[in-house]
Amino acid sequence: MKSIGILGVGQAGGNIAEVASAMGFQTALINTNQRDGAANTRVERKYFVPGYNGAGQDRALGLRAVQGHYRELIDFVDSSFKNIKLLLVAFSTDGGTGSGMSPLLIDLLIDQLPGVNVGAIAVIPERNVLAGNRINTAECMEELSKIEGISSVFLVDNDQMRKMKPQSSKHEIYLSANLQAMEAINHLLKITKKSSVYGNFDETDLMNILGSRGVTLISSAAITDAKTTSDVSSKVQLSWANSIFCPVESQGVIRAGLIYEGPESISKLINVPSIFERVGEPLQLFEGTYITENDPTITTILSGLSFPTRRMLAVEETIEKNRERLQNLVKKESSQKYESRITWASNLKLIKPERQTVSITTKLNKYQK
Repeated sequence: MKSIGILGVGQAGGNIAEVASAMGFQTALINTNQRDGAANTRVERKYFVPGYNGAGQDRALGLRAVQGHYRELIDFVDSSFKNIKLLLVAFSTDGGTGSGMSPLLIDLLIDQLPGVNVGAIAVIPERNVLAGNRINTAECMEELSKIEGISSVFLVDNDQMRKMKPQSSKHEIYLSANLQAMEAINHLLKITKKSSVYGNFDETDLMNILGSRGVTLISSAAITDAKTTSDVSSKVQLSWANSIFCPVESQGVIRAGLIYEGPESISKLINVPSIFERVGEPLQLFEGTYITENDPTITTILSGLSFPTRRMLAVEETIEKNRERLQNLVKKESSQKYESRITWASNLKLIKPERQTVSITTKLNKYQK
């Protein structure tokens, strides 16, 4: 049984939980819309907040759903996961249900799940989403970053996937991003089950890394054609920029993992200080070396990273540039009206006069010559 559980919140979170279920993770989902959750057939444990039919991209509705049903939600989560060490709450930052519910729910679960760390898999939308989605993302990320007891936050960046697959549909982008994110996490769990005389990367090492507060990134670099130490370091650093997760923006890694898989001859080219030169030497480094005849790869985990200021600036800058226009749109919604220019014409309406009955004699005399 895997030691990491996946709780999907909202439609995007439910889809991530669906992918995780297929990989053997313990999963559950929470939604305000039963029709969305019904599509996730692999996820057996489901809770639909009563009294709601979706949140309509309104974070305030998602927040109220937690405030009004937090006891049931905590009980549902507690009963849905057994013997896990880390719970990752998966959701999209730009919607209503996942974005609105998840920060408060995570904050509550941190104190209500004894012995379990609680982190997040938060999806950041592409840069071309509209104003309302950008505002949701900015608000959600700010709340998420202020949760004191949170563990690893994986920021799945759909912009990264769009760069890799510029011609793909939105559905293909979402599916690929969800799959790659869960494959990266699952790969780490598989490594912890391996054995090596050169140094094992075990589950305790992994949980030490993922228990760090801050943003976490996982990447793998193929180093088949590396000839020098510099080649290896460059390929690893490039993998950080090209992963499905938000790229590293600044120095400051708290805990890191470095796992090598491949021939012994290539392992000699690994120079740890050179690899971490651009992000800074981590406080703790956990290593694993697995000598095989397969193509050589280095998997790295960086945890405790700062929240991505530059990436969030890209989300917020168009909102800031259009501040006046957007504020006027909000005012317009409550104040707009139409005034007719022909109110004077209302007096032209014909009023049918009351007709009085005339006697037959009168009418006969009217025609008398």
